[in-house]
Amino acid sequence: MLSTLITSRARRTLLTLFLTHPNERFYQQQLIRDLGLSSSLVQAELKRLEHTGLLISCREANARYFTVNKAFPIYPELKSIVFKTIGLADFLRSSFESLGSIECALIYGSVAKNIEDARSDVDVLVIGEVDFDALDEALDPAESEIGREINTTVFTRKEWNDRIDRGQSFTADILAGPKIFLVGGEDELRRIVRPQA
Repeated sequence: MLSTLITSRARRTLLTLFLTHPNERFYQQQLIRDLGLSSSLVQAELKRLEHTGLLISCREANARYFTVNKAFPIYPELKSIVFKTIGLADFLRSSFESLGSIECALIYGSVAKNIEDARSDVDVLVIGEVDFDALDEALDPAESEIGREINTTVFTRKEWNDRIDRGQSFTADILAGPKIFLVGGEDELRRIVRPQA
């Protein structure tokens, strides 16, 4: 999906790297080596992204280091788009038949709150009747793509509602906190909650 919107493979690759690793910095030669892209492409795209304000750079010794600018006006939206497309949602969508029935899937925790650090995992909540092995298999390529560990928490609709009924802080925090929806949205998440007796 992201490839339709952003036709430059180099730009997509750099956006994915920087937006899924917001607290890390990378130098140009490292990006050329690790991403397998030509030096001219990497140079041109880094220059464009820095010119827009999405990336900032500084020079140390003989290397120029680049990092994502979290103060960029649409940084949260771009991050959300990357996770919803190339990051995670596409891997879930492409595996729907083998996964089972997903009513809602979302990223929560430090990544959704934009407070993650380099060691933070990506926390994903899935609500539905899901094959756990198929889910892990579907997310393996996503972990490789974004270079981050993905921790999944899976509930059936009944389990989710039982936790809400018991007033568990985990479910209350998710309902109240920021989320990046991968499947469904706020309306679907609210509909899953049964009416209180």
